[in-house]
Amino acid sequence: MSRQPLRVLYVGTYEREYPRNALVIAALRRAGFDVRELHAPVWERRRDKVAGFHSPVSWLLLAATLIRAYLTLVGRTMFVLRGADVAIVGYIGQLDMLVLAPLIRLLRRPVIFNPLVTLTDTLVDDRGLVGAGTRRARAVETIDRMALARAHAVLVDTPENGRYLVERLGVAPRRIHQLDVGADDRMFDPNRVEPPRSDGPLQVLFYGKFTPLQGVDTILRAAHLLDDGAFAFTLIGTGQTCGAARALAIELALTNVVFVDWVPYAELPGRIASADVVLGIFGDTAKAARVVPNKVFQAMSMGAAIATADTPAVRRVLHDERSALLVPPADPAELAAAIRRLADRDHRRTLGEGARAAFDEVGSIDALARRLVEVLPAATAPYPRAEPAWVRR
Repeated sequence: MSRQPLRVLYVGTYEREYPRNALVIAALRRAGFDVRELHAPVWERRRDKVAGFHSPVSWLLLAATLIRAYLTLVGRTMFVLRGADVAIVGYIGQLDMLVLAPLIRLLRRPVIFNPLVTLTDTLVDDRGLVGAGTRRARAVETIDRMALARAHAVLVDTPENGRYLVERLGVAPRRIHQLDVGADDRMFDPNRVEPPRSDGPLQVLFYGKFTPLQGVDTILRAAHLLDDGAFAFTLIGTGQTCGAARALAIELALTNVVFVDWVPYAELPGRIASADVVLGIFGDTAKAARVVPNKVFQAMSMGAAIATADTPAVRRVLHDERSALLVPPADPAELAAAIRRLADRDHRRTLGEGARAAFDEVGSIDALARRLVEVLPAATAPYPRAEPAWVRR
């Protein structure tokens, strides 16, 4: 007799279209779980969740939006949760955990937190927008600790980020379960876009938020070393370091770099297909060493030739010279040398094939579904006595 599939309620103010949320929901359904969403929109219209809150008015508007959302969610959660076995709170969900998790636990359902990032890591440790050791930093850390403490289990994208939660924020290792970021291979499918053109300079693509972990200054300095007419760089995005990046491009008098503020998400597969080389991240921050970003998995799904920083997190999914070129972080000369080597079409093809094979193993929706079949029962079970293998190593 077959067992009824686990019933999952994905609940909160999570950003619905953000890849981490959309992919987890898609993978849960692909795995055969019965998934229902209970969502109140708050963050969808904000490209940069950190920017834009520098005045009392902006904070008051956000507070009013959140209050309206929670007035809706609290009552509906009490009703809908009765038909679910487990609740998942997604990105961005720290405040959701403070408000909704006590209610979920009161109704005797386990709650899994899928935060992707912590406020402490983003605002204090990586971007430095809140000074370490200040009252604001302590307040941010308190919110993270309270949110994480209310979870029966926490999903992390890499083992390195799992260790960060253990060491920085005191999460018990037994509550941490790893699930790769992955990419939507229904959208990032090389068979659905036109093949790239073959003439002109080598097209090098970067896209993402301009934050310290991205290492955009390293990309620009590498472009300076390649400013000979044979290489053309397109940098898509805005954010914290964008002004400094544009100023550096002017200082270096770059003629081979084009900045694009934003393109619709649906256009990214075409942009990747039109590029000869896709760049990952190159920052030397602690966070950069712990993550494999969305864009790397998206480029892997497209079978692109990838160059990115050689970090512990990346080495778990990509292998130098087999599925990507891995270069030392914050090293423009090595990055420039890697891009120059990728002028060889056969080299790019080999790396692209290796990247797609690696993606099928760990980053596709099917791969995420297989992983969730393992993770979800473990995440909702009583706590084991033994720690996860990655902690014992």
